[in-house]
Formats: sequence, structure tokens, C-alpha cells
Amino acid sequence: MTRRRASGEGSVFFREDKGLWVGKITMPDGKPKTKYSKRQQVVKDWLLAERNKVTQGIFVKDEKMTLETFLRRYLTDYAKPKLPINTYESYQFVVEKQVIPTLGSVKLKDLRPDQINHLLTKIIERGRSNRFAEYTLAVLKSALNLAVKWDLLSKNPALLVSAPKVKFKIPETWTAEEFHTFLEHVNGDRWAGIYYLSCVGMRKSEILGLPLKALDLDKGYLMVIQTLSFTKGGLVLQEPKTEKSRRMIVLPDFVKEALKIHLVKREELSKRPTWKESGLVFTTDIGTAINPTNLIKHFKLKTEEAGLPRIKFHSLRHSVASILLEQNTHPRLVAELLGHSSVNLTLNTYSHITNPMNTIVADTLNRAVHL
Repeated sequence: MTRRRASGEGSVFFREDKGLWVGKITMPDGKPKTKYSKRQQVVKDWLLAERNKVTQGIFVKDEKMTLETFLRRYLTDYAKPKLPINTYESYQFVVEKQVIPTLGSVKLKDLRPDQINHLLTKIIERGRSNRFAEYTLAVLKSALNLAVKWDLLSKNPALLVSAPKVKFKIPETWTAEEFHTFLEHVNGDRWAGIYYLSCVGMRKSEILGLPLKALDLDKGYLMVIQTLSFTKGGLVLQEPKTEKSRRMIVLPDFVKEALKIHLVKREELSKRPTWKESGLVFTTDIGTAINPTNLIKHFKLKTEEAGLPRIKFHSLRHSVASILLEQNTHPRLVAELLGHSSVNLTLNTYSHITNPMNTIVADTLNRAVHL
């Protein structure tokens, strides 16, 4: 019984009617490829090369597909329906403005690690940060992993590229005293509740997206179940990006009191005929969602009025983490409060903090070694 050849094996034979040697191989997508030559060795060499393409993982179904064509398909068919809208728009920016102008014309099957590395170099030369170049590489890895999954590519060349080294930067923070000064300054302000709630390390999007149904002041906690983001299409409510971001937060008493005052004012505003109920804890004077850009402007203004060092709104979150770690709070508890994916992320981000626990080692050495 003659064994049927599997895809990728191929054969070589002589056709007397043409007086030529013939090489045939069926590729993994089921398409046959044929080579004719007067010399048997030429056909054998060709067949060996085609076999190697299959075994070495460089076979591509559509050999004419460019990286641009694939990436646009990736954005439309995968990223847009599956990723949060702000993440999709971020991916789209990287693909359209960074990758396609440099590598878009390269055939998907011909894409090499050195070309991707050159792209990252160009990005940095254009004034972008190493972290942005690292993010670009991450987007490419994600897209090309899907190309492998879709059987358009058998291996991901981006996996062989090392991201540029990102220099560690100590996060800008306020001390506990500076944070207290700021809260005293904004006390009574229409958005004071937002700043008091920032004391539990919530992200800006989590605070502005907090729904009334997720806040229980009688029991003293809230649930982070959605976020508010500003996109090209306007303000969008969506689920937290990760499971760790979806969390319960127990509120300190001073934060609960600030939120009670805020809700009383909100109730008064809701009685106006112009009110549009959004179901959010923090709203504009007519009940609609707050544009994050307006909050940032308000924060900058209040920071200047208070005479405090200028920091980003997100740095309030860093400040909370720093204050807690300096007060000997266990890093795992800080990680859970912030919604970090792991305690290692917390430790790496705030490695500059002198946690009182760290002094245990020094004290032990003082007693054991110093005579």
C-alpha cells in the first residue's frame, strides 16, 4: 500500500512529454506549488528550500499580504470589538502613526526582527520616550501573536526583539502634610469629594465613572465596577481593564464624611429642571459626566492656589501609595487598594520608598556585626 504524502513533503519526478524534471509540494494551506527544470538537482534544491520554509516556520498563506494590510485587519477584526475603546484608540495611533509609515510596505512573511528593532530606534530618534517605544513593541507582539493564531504567520519575529531599557523614574508625589494642605484648600469646593476620594488611590477614570449604586456609605465601602474615559467619540463608560482593577475599597471616616456632604449637594442640584440624571456620583452642575480634561484644569488651578508643588492628578495615586508604605503598610495591602496586577508591580514602582520594615535588616546587622 502506497503511503500518501503529507503536506510539506513533496516529490520529484521526470516528465517525458516535456523532457523536464518536476518538483511538487502541497503547502499547509492546501495549495500546490510546482517547479520545472532540465536539471534534477535544481528541482531537488527547490523542494528542499520549500520544505524548510514549512519546518522552520516561515510559511505564510498569503505571500503578498503586507504588514499594513494585516495590521488594519487586526485593528478592525480584533482590537476594536474586543479591547476597551481608549485602548483600541491607543493601539490605532501606534499602528497608524508609528508602524505603518516605517514598515507598512514590508510583506508579512518577510518581516524580520532587525526591521522591528530599527523601527524602535527611529521612534526614539523622533523624540519619543523609551517607554513609548516599549509600548509600540508590545502592540506589535500582540498583533503578530494573533497572526500566528490565525495561521497567517508561523512565528512571531517581534518576540526576538528586546524592548529599549526604560529608565526608572521616581514618581512625583506629595507628602502627607502637602496632601492635607490641599484637602484643606479645596474643602467646600464643588469637586472636593473627588479629591477626598483620591485619598484611597483610585484612578481618575475610576472616580469619574463611579456609579451611585456602587457606593454604600452606611456600610462604608465602594465597588470599582466601571470607568469613564474620553475618546474620539466622546465620554465612554466601560468596565475596568483588568480583574484586579475591579475591587472593593473600604473608606476612611474622613472620606465618608466628605462624600456625605457631596451627595447632599448633588441631591439639591438634581431638583433643578435642567438636571439630566447620569447615575454617577460626580457630575457637572446639570448632572452629566465630568470631562476628565476639565478636572485636570481644575486640579492645576487649585494646586497653584494652595502654593503646592505641581504634580499630575495621577500622582495623587502615587502619593497615597508612598504615604501608606512609609507608614509600614504591607505592600500586598497597598497593591490590592490600587488594583495592581501583582504586588511585584507595587514594589517595583515604589522601590524608592523607605518602608520602616526595611530597617529591620539594618538593625539586625547593627546588633549582630557591630561590636
